[in-house]
Amino acid sequence: MGFRQLSPLKTKNPLSIPVVDFTETASSIKEMFAGLIKIYVTPNSFFQVKLRDIFEQTNIKHYTAAESRAWLSGPNIKYWPQQLNFAVFCATQGCGISREVLELNMPDQIKAFYKFHVYFTVRRILFQMGGIQSISALPGDPSFNPLNNIYDMAAYKRICGEFGISPSSDFRFTGGKNNGLGNVFIWPGPEDGGFSYPGWMKFSDEGGKSIDGNLIAFIQPDDIEQYAWFVPKNSSGLTKEGLARINQSIEAFVYCILGTQVNVRSSIIGDGGRATEAQSEFLTLMESAIIQPDLAQSVQRYQLAVDEAKVRLNLAVAPMAWLMPANMIINTASVVGYNNKLKQAVSGTKLGLNNELNTETKNRPCS
Repeated sequence: MGFRQLSPLKTKNPLSIPVVDFTETASSIKEMFAGLIKIYVTPNSFFQVKLRDIFEQTNIKHYTAAESRAWLSGPNIKYWPQQLNFAVFCATQGCGISREVLELNMPDQIKAFYKFHVYFTVRRILFQMGGIQSISALPGDPSFNPLNNIYDMAAYKRICGEFGISPSSDFRFTGGKNNGLGNVFIWPGPEDGGFSYPGWMKFSDEGGKSIDGNLIAFIQPDDIEQYAWFVPKNSSGLTKEGLARINQSIEAFVYCILGTQVNVRSSIIGDGGRATEAQSEFLTLMESAIIQPDLAQSVQRYQLAVDEAKVRLNLAVAPMAWLMPANMIINTASVVGYNNKLKQAVSGTKLGLNNELNTETKNRPCS
């Protein structure tokens, strides 16, 4: 099934930013998270939710020469598209997750988890870039500014250090016209004249005049998924940093599904009012998990949700990562045999359902 890509790398090599061939076609990432997303609760049952759309507002307009030349002069993580490209790179290549993994013919339950991992990790990295003051913003937030989206430099460097990335790495999309800056639209248009920049066409702040026919109205790239090029085609395996982040995603995924059902005392599967309420609560808990800074507390919440829901940990999604419950439907029985001791998938554990794991049970006292 191609699960080799989900094995840990045997050696730890410094992570380098590859030379990206922007002339190649990249698979759509936005499409993967558009519309309703399937969240598998058992190998064969799921519910659907709409995640917040963050893969937008990346084709920013430049209205001045000062801004255009600043963008062309080199990478600058103040730009929202570069922040998103960076977060997507870390959540995929930084973790050892490739397009090949996301498109593998693997069990739906595991594939759904890895899609959750990518989205959750992108969101968490964007949040962590705000530092201790949580100053980062997403599209739709009042403080969001695609040209100068505030972030914390120390936090950005800390994340770069985690993944072995130089803070000066270039996360600009430099394909398309004018090295990624975009198409030149002119007055009295706006009309894309196909001009190069810098060149004869100029902004008003560098001498362009409508009467001379060389005044630029704005420069804007094509509306494409710039971040999609920063997801590698394939990978050699999961990185050490990736396994740590995957564990965080497992903790959040299981906590959100089970914690939701514990909170509302109802199954999350179905179309009834209680199930719908639980599905809404899932999104609330997920937003809470994204901004959870205390990793120890994340493990505790994961353990508590498993304990309260009385489920069996027997699903492996990656070697050396936490086991997940294959069946995440809350068990409301007063007495049940179960084993909820946290365990990791060891070397040799097959990915997917492992019925031979956690077979020892204990009795839960009557409540």
